[in-house]
Amino acid sequence: MRRVLLAGLLLLALALGVGGGYYTGDRVDTPEPTASGTAGPLGTVSESPSPTPTEPSLPVKTPIPSNLDPLEPGLQYIGHTFTVTPQDEPSVQLSVDTPQGWKITRDPKRPQEVKYLNDQRERGVRIEAVEPVDTTPAAAMAQLIVDLKKSQAPENDVRIVSQTNATITGENGDSRPVATLIYTFIPGQTLRYVIVRWIAIDGQLTNVEMSITGIPQDAAALDEVLQHASTSVHEVG
Repeated sequence: MRRVLLAGLLLLALALGVGGGYYTGDRVDTPEPTASGTAGPLGTVSESPSPTPTEPSLPVKTPIPSNLDPLEPGLQYIGHTFTVTPQDEPSVQLSVDTPQGWKITRDPKRPQEVKYLNDQRERGVRIEAVEPVDTTPAAAMAQLIVDLKKSQAPENDVRIVSQTNATITGENGDSRPVATLIYTFIPGQTLRYVIVRWIAIDGQLTNVEMSITGIPQDAAALDEVLQHASTSVHEVG
């Protein structure tokens, strides 16, 4: 399988309207590169204009305790098969196990992905197929850490909880190298808990990325969801 399959358990929008288009925290927007050039010789030195005052940094947010009941381990799982279309690529049929009762939703502007959301729309699974397949799990994890620092405002208080490399066994018996990053941040009013895992299903390069998100009290259940999705996700046909 040469397509990258991106499966993410969403950072879901709060009832107060956190997020739009994409759910807040579901995807990190990579900053645009800045231009650079070769320094030229100095000319006549003239008085520089007074610098424009910069806006002071906002203080780090103090999260409001979540009113959600923790998601408990021991969930029932069901397999889903669906078709997505990566940009400039043929459609691909994928399959993954998610908690029973989570419902599919699609964004017509993003045909490369589907989402499975729970009833409260606070937790879910996003699965995306993208190209190219050219990065190891460890390298992909390192890049996300850089992107998080660039994309998240200081007041959102991004904190890396752990970063690990390992090998898991898929349901088909094949070994799958993985890299797993866990971090917390405050995109809205409550503290969110995020697990991101990159998986090389059929070699050494990443062809699956999963993002699992909830609140810190969900950690054990989110790890269970991660294990089911990590071992079950595959291309059909």
